Amino acid sequence: LPPTDPAAAHRSHSVDAAIAGFFLAGGLALWGWVRERRALHDLAREHELTQAQVRRQQAEMRLSVLAAQVEPLFLFNTLAGVRSAIATDPQRASELIDRLTAYLRATIPRLRGDGAGESTLASQAEIVRTYLALMRARLPRMSFDIEVPADLVAARCPPLMLLSLAENAVKHGVEPKIGPAHVTFRAAQEPSPEGPVLVLDVEDDGVGFGQAAAGTGIGLTNIREQLAQLYGGRATLSLVARPQNGVRATLRLPLESAASPTGA
Repeated sequence: LPPTDPAAAHRSHSVDAAIAGFFLAGGLALWGWVRERRALHDLAREHELTQAQVRRQQAEMRLSVLAAQVEPLFLFNTLAGVRSAIATDPQRASELIDRLTAYLRATIPRLRGDGAGESTLASQAEIVRTYLALMRARLPRMSFDIEVPADLVAARCPPLMLLSLAENAVKHGVEPKIGPAHVTFRAAQEPSPEGPVLVLDVEDDGVGFGQAAAGTGIGLTNIREQLAQLYGGRATLSLVARPQNGVRATLRLPLESAASPTGA
């Protein structure tokens, strides 16, 4: 065998090492690329699953609220009031029918297709207004106010939450109270380090918490679950006793236009 040339052997070793390094680097890069694509795919799938859960829960909430609104007891009480008033107070009977019609007209179409991203504060406040007007016709001792600044009417507002809070105020605050009662719905904007916040208050001067001091009813639990799905930790629902009497329920949401996606 010819004598080995040390320089040639060194060059050959360097070339081999370079080739091996090239393929090793390429393999690492390919592995990293595959891993990144897999992570992106998993993230996209997780996002799709989350969105599917949100849509399912929104559908369930719409169906449950629709069932509550047209349940026999609700209609029976309203129509019983109409029947009673026909003989003694025809004008009040006519008002009850008009209020019920306005309430169903405002509510049912939005239950069929009002997505959370399309629902505005104006549309939800209108549902609350028609509901409270109907209840005032049924309970003349009840009065209400709605205060929504013009610059907030286009703000994004998840569907049905305000209605649930208004129903809660009437059922647990107004109806058990003896004598006059009042419900107020108020919208306002507040600054925060994370951006402007939409503050929505539904308060009554009724009997107060009673047995519901913890605010853990099914309706309130559903609202909190919806807020967690839609906003993560950026939205809250709180219930506090008013200094005089009654309860104030407060929704705090990121202030977004109705056309903005969640988290924008």
